[in-house]
Amino acid sequence: MQLKFPSAVSSIVKFVIVVMNVVAVLLLAAKFIMDTYFSVKVAIALFAVDIIYIVPLILFTYYKFEDDYLLIHDFPIRTFKIKYSDIFNVEDGDYEAKEKSIVALSLDRVAIGYKKHNKDDSVTERYVYVSPKDMNLFLIRLSARLQQNKVDIEEKAKEVSLKQQEHLLKKKLAEEKKAKEAKEKEPEIIKVKTVKGTGVFKTENSAADDAAEEKAEDIAADAVEDVAKETEESANGE
Repeated sequence: MQLKFPSAVSSIVKFVIVVMNVVAVLLLAAKFIMDTYFSVKVAIALFAVDIIYIVPLILFTYYKFEDDYLLIHDFPIRTFKIKYSDIFNVEDGDYEAKEKSIVALSLDRVAIGYKKHNKDDSVTERYVYVSPKDMNLFLIRLSARLQQNKVDIEEKAKEVSLKQQEHLLKKKLAEEKKAKEAKEKEPEIIKVKTVKGTGVFKTENSAADDAAEEKAEDIAADAVEDVAKETEESANGE
């Protein structure tokens, strides 16, 4: 899988390189005609520019897809490391941006919009122009990376959400357990009340216990009343 893309070189740049070399050769030839060293110095200067700057510029201007970021290398010193999560737009090369950097040796280029994080924690929206040699494949790779990054962000969001729900559930269970233990440790409160006409105190447990006791008292009272009636009827019969 190709992850490193050299920059394309426009025909204008190629033409300038050819012209420089032709001029340098002519200046060297002029030395033998005019017998002067000035032309030699100029020719050497042109060759030096060609060898020291132009050739390395072509060879070492490239774009590489890393795991978490897009590496843009601009000879001799500039290097951009743009996280996929910071890329918010991709425009055609004709797009005009106020904040921009050009790392392209061809007019067949695209503008990548990204968020630059400054040292004062501020964020600036910038564009960098690139001109990969295989533009179609480069855009396919970039699209795939951005889609994968989107999936990763969604999965991380889901993972965080699940962890949050798990945390809330554990917190709820811990609170319920704590409340249950606190309730078990509470001292039992025994209520007492007096039985009418007897001056006797008895415990009062709950409404259900009171209802059961009242029912039992009613049954006992009915039984006493029935016995009294039967005794009275027996006495009348005699």
